[in-house]
Amino acid sequence: MSTSRHLVIMARAPRLGTVKRRLARDVGAAAAWRFYRTTAAGLVRRIGRDPRWQSWLAVTPDRAAVGSAGFGAPPCRLIAQGPGDLGARMGRVLRELPPGPVVIVGSDIPALDAAHV
Repeated sequence: MSTSRHLVIMARAPRLGTVKRRLARDVGAAAAWRFYRTTAAGLVRRIGRDPRWQSWLAVTPDRAAVGSAGFGAPPCRLIAQGPGDLGARMGRVLRELPPGPVVIVGSDIPALDAAHV
C-alpha cells in the first residue's frame, strides 16, 4: 500500500457576512470579507501547489465543495468538511483522506508558507 503526504487547508467559503465575524464588528463586513478572501486565496496559492504533498481544500458549507468554492481555481482538491464542531470536522477529514501523514492548517494565516509546513 502506497502512502503520500497530505496538506489540508480548512476554509470557510468566502461569503460576505459569514467570514471573520469578530473582525467585522470592528472594521465592517466588507473589509473583513476582503481580508479573509485575500488571505485565504494567497495561502492556497502559496502552499497548495507544492509537489511534496497532496493538497486538499476542506470547505464549509459543504455545498461550496463544488466548483472553485470562491477561491478562483484552487490548485487543491476540494472536499466538504461536513457537520459538527471544528474537532468533528477535522476528524472526518482525517478519516476520509487516503493513507499517509496529514498536516491541517487554517485558511487565514497570512504568513504561512511551504517552509512552515
